[in-house]
Amino acid sequence: MRLFLIVSAICYAAISPAGAQPLDLFTKTTTEVAPGVYSYGAFTARSLFVVTSDGVITTDPVGSKNAVDMRAAIAEVTDQPVKYVVYSHQHWDHVLGGQLFKDEGATFISHDKCIPHFVGHPNDDLVMPDQTVTGDHDLTLGDKTLKLMYFGHNHGDCMLVMQVDGTDVLYINDLVTPYSVGLGFMPDYDPGEWVRTLHELEARDDWTEFVGGHGIPVAPKEAMVQRRRYMEALMKAVRDGIANGQRLEALYDNIELPEEFREMRGYNTHIRRAAERIYHYYTMGW
Repeated sequence: MRLFLIVSAICYAAISPAGAQPLDLFTKTTTEVAPGVYSYGAFTARSLFVVTSDGVITTDPVGSKNAVDMRAAIAEVTDQPVKYVVYSHQHWDHVLGGQLFKDEGATFISHDKCIPHFVGHPNDDLVMPDQTVTGDHDLTLGDKTLKLMYFGHNHGDCMLVMQVDGTDVLYINDLVTPYSVGLGFMPDYDPGEWVRTLHELEARDDWTEFVGGHGIPVAPKEAMVQRRRYMEALMKAVRDGIANGQRLEALYDNIELPEEFREMRGYNTHIRRAAERIYHYYTMGW
């Protein structure tokens, strides 16, 4: 049974495949998803931290206030110092605010392809990485190894998927927000490569659950399958619309996916802009 360490009281609605939202989007919790591996955050943003025999590895600080809260949550679990901070990818809603951990002596790590983003789009609240990786990499601290896995371009070009060796839980950040359509208009992702990545992850038999960068503390593989199928359905609908002579606003206004996807969280809000993004993917090559 998972250990739920309640950072502050929260009441969740039942989470169904339709993606019912929790009653409280902002209250932060700490959830042990595997021995020594914790999902931390609120519905709005979520990170992972790993407690080892020789210190703590944490992922995205999210922001200065969140980093303070996460450090307090870590202290509820262990008195070990934070030794590493690993950035999942380049987006500011995940990587800002880590100075607290830097002051503690933590080493910051990202994929090498994140560096041009960080240099080209500087932010005073961003701690630049001390080390970078160019592909898969094992980060060992004490009695645990955090596997950093690179699948190429998908949600941007520097996403790292993470898994503590010997556990069946992945940390995939924005590759899937469970039971949600996500922000389909993001300009720097590659839809086709994203779908490829999800297929590759689904085919792996070494995991059953994942922690995303937003949403519920942990989700089953079925939530990834749903998101991958949604993206494929969206891409097919846009291709069909283009083939039928629909252009621009006519296609966006008339996009409609099968019933099974219409109750995913954010469908009505984001489907038009998601269709616009896919339209440009097919007509402009980006």
